Amino acid sequence: MSLFQKRSNGDSPFPVPPVSPFLGVSLFGGTTSDQSMRIAGVWACVRLLAETVSMMPLHAFTVRNGVHVPITDPPLIQRPAARDTMQDWLYQLMVSMLLRGNGYGQIVAHDRYGYPVQIEILDLERVSMSQDTTGVWTYTVNGVTVDSSTIFHIPAFRMPGNPKGLSPIAYAARTLGTVTAAESFGQGFFTDGAHPSSILTTDQPVSEENAQKIKARLVAAVNGREPAVLGAGVKWQAVQVTPEESQFLATQQFGISQIARIFGVPAELIGGGAPGSSITYANVTQRAMDYLTYSVQPWLTRIESAMFPLMPKRQHVRFDTSELVRLDPEAKWRVNAEKLNTASASINEVRADDDAPPVEWGDKPYLPAVKTTAAGIALQVGDQPGSGKATISATDDKPEETKPPTNGEPHGSH
Repeated sequence: MSLFQKRSNGDSPFPVPPVSPFLGVSLFGGTTSDQSMRIAGVWACVRLLAETVSMMPLHAFTVRNGVHVPITDPPLIQRPAARDTMQDWLYQLMVSMLLRGNGYGQIVAHDRYGYPVQIEILDLERVSMSQDTTGVWTYTVNGVTVDSSTIFHIPAFRMPGNPKGLSPIAYAARTLGTVTAAESFGQGFFTDGAHPSSILTTDQPVSEENAQKIKARLVAAVNGREPAVLGAGVKWQAVQVTPEESQFLATQQFGISQIARIFGVPAELIGGGAPGSSITYANVTQRAMDYLTYSVQPWLTRIESAMFPLMPKRQHVRFDTSELVRLDPEAKWRVNAEKLNTASASINEVRADDDAPPVEWGDKPYLPAVKTTAAGIALQVGDQPGSGKATISATDDKPEETKPPTNGEPHGSH
């Protein structure tokens, strides 16, 4: 066989990892995602990222003179699917990509110009991708091969030369299997009697029959929540086995941190991270910025790029991330003051950020007198040379000097 012989139909350049005994029969079957979502760390990561992305407004823009100008959102942005809002639509898309490495949708409606107006997110169990002998990838939905131009596909974790995304659940099966095993052990250890809850001791000889009677008496008293009378010389002692001694919590904590690394989420945001080792932040805004930059922004860019070909010419979509990095009141006042002092924003633009109504005089940039010239102030209030209005000369910026009286005139005389 030639070293460069073409792969046969369906072969993947990236072999499927071996099946994990902890995650079900198939790494790509329906039970895998379900069982993975039962792991607290996986659920927390998927929920956090999916909710963060889906809560951000998505709007349409066009570029004019190098400036991104908002336009009326097209139908695809207003209502991407018949039964889904944009928030629901984005949430489903994120869950698909996070759990299986691919998000699939089927374009079901177009406008009169041929641009998509509705895309239904598909159940991953109904979609498959395969490569024929010519190297062309085809999509199959419910066992029927469909035109690839009707499929909206976003691969999350791509390897070179492969349009299909890798499943993080499949390639992290060993880590997730360890976490599942730890949870199963913990359930048995602490709830199913994997260790004795207490010990009865006596310094007197006890027959097996009497021992069973004493044990039954104690169990009956405990179940009935009544005081137990055990007899002379019998002492009861609880078995104190801490979770730390059983390595249960340590294993779970390690598992949460590992899962957070897989999904690119700060472990402390899902209840993980070792004590004393987590990153501290000066304020909430700084923490949100770090989370947005390193965890969320790659997903936003991935979705924006995938939707770009679906938009009319010279139009694109962008997420509004301002809600995630909202400043505290004191910092926001400082930022707004700087915008006004540098004339980079008008009064009404600043008020709009606070959802306040505009004022009649607030559309022009604000130019404080202490940071501008007299001519600038004149322009600010609308005075123009030759307009018949009083203008301010450069000398009027200086304080009026008091001169000594001349020719015997008293102070203040004219």
